[in-house]
Amino acid sequence: MGDAVVSRLPVVAIVGAPNVGKSTFVNRVLGRRQAVVANEPGTTRDRSYNRAEWAGREFMLVDTGGMEPLARGGLEALVTLQARVAVEEADTIIHITDARLGVAEADAAIARELRKARARVVLVVNKLDNPADDSGRYPFYGLGEGEPHAISASHGLGIGDLLDVVVSLLPKGEPEEESPGPPRVAVIGRPNVGKSTLLNQLLDSERAVVSEVAGTTTDAVEHEIEAPKDVPEGAVPGGGSVPGGRFLLLDTAGVNRSARRAEGVPYYSTLKTEGAIRRSDVSLLLVDAVEGLVAEDLRLARRVEEAGRACGILINKRDLVQPERLREIEDTLFARMTDLRPPAVSISALTGSGTRKVMPLAARLYTAYNMRVPTHEVAEFVNALVDRSAPPKGVKIRFATQTGAAPPRFTLFANRPKDVPESYLRYLENSLRERYGLYGVSVRLRLRSSR
Repeated sequence: MGDAVVSRLPVVAIVGAPNVGKSTFVNRVLGRRQAVVANEPGTTRDRSYNRAEWAGREFMLVDTGGMEPLARGGLEALVTLQARVAVEEADTIIHITDARLGVAEADAAIARELRKARARVVLVVNKLDNPADDSGRYPFYGLGEGEPHAISASHGLGIGDLLDVVVSLLPKGEPEEESPGPPRVAVIGRPNVGKSTLLNQLLDSERAVVSEVAGTTTDAVEHEIEAPKDVPEGAVPGGGSVPGGRFLLLDTAGVNRSARRAEGVPYYSTLKTEGAIRRSDVSLLLVDAVEGLVAEDLRLARRVEEAGRACGILINKRDLVQPERLREIEDTLFARMTDLRPPAVSISALTGSGTRKVMPLAARLYTAYNMRVPTHEVAEFVNALVDRSAPPKGVKIRFATQTGAAPPRFTLFANRPKDVPESYLRYLENSLRERYGLYGVSVRLRLRSSR
């Protein structure tokens, strides 16, 4: 297996005081109701990453909760920390303010903080709903962030002109290539599910560690490891040959149920784990066979899917339960993770039973994550699906092609794309997943007009 190259899309972070319309703006740019919008401040708490496009430029749009730089504790301080992390990652920052409130103390505090950022800042004055009168933006010159751009996120006014400015500030040329080298695999899970024990099993094998370096972003530790190539066919979910090669195994801190309400080390551990997920190509989620699948496991799996990464499940402590219990957990996985449908293997990290399947599983997921299918093959397969089960009357899907990998992305051209129901897209997605073995991998479908 050759060296992997992780291409990073430019990052645009949306920041501002609570309830200035950040999520409304994100929904307007994305063209769908992705973020939760409510009148109460603080509805958005965590960072939300969304792939966006404008004028042919793709970028990652990061929605954040309301920044309150003067907060010294409690939820407000934690939400502000999330926004600060987004600012550190950003190539361009959009600072949104509220014309109806005028220049607030929070706006000035945020502006002072953003002066330290390495990224360019674009100042936006939201809720200027009268296109004939943008005088409400003038007081915001006092923030010292340059030209205040007038928009109305709820009415869609000024959004295009603003995005023209934003994309002009993004890094030029192709996406930056980061950290050429082996694919990254993050081992994630709740505390005490056996992550450290599993790592010891994997790294103490004769195919063990080549090097060990501290991660520069997440403080996770990366261990270089060789995936075995002599695992029997069918021993890993999916069957077929198992690709081998070098991988970087990321050790992460445990994330528990109360981490979202915690402060200090547990909260920072959560942020670092989520950072490791985004830095990795594949995440392996450890589930405790004794406790079974719990809400925190599902939340971590959603984080992997939202990040667009591949996910596999390791059901640990199989030596402590009956086979019926393992089948019960696998059935629950199938029922609860219908979008991702990740493959699962059962192991005992303590005894080493089944652990030889772990890295081959990661290798198979990585292969699916980077899968590319010839255009003619995708087109023929989707045509066959349409012939088997036609879309609603009057809708014609004329062509399909793969437009990206890591994760696999497909574009469908239809005469009436807005009339294709979500259920039909799900049918196409599941069929593509089954045809190409994309279990545990997000399959992204995009509809474009064929006119």
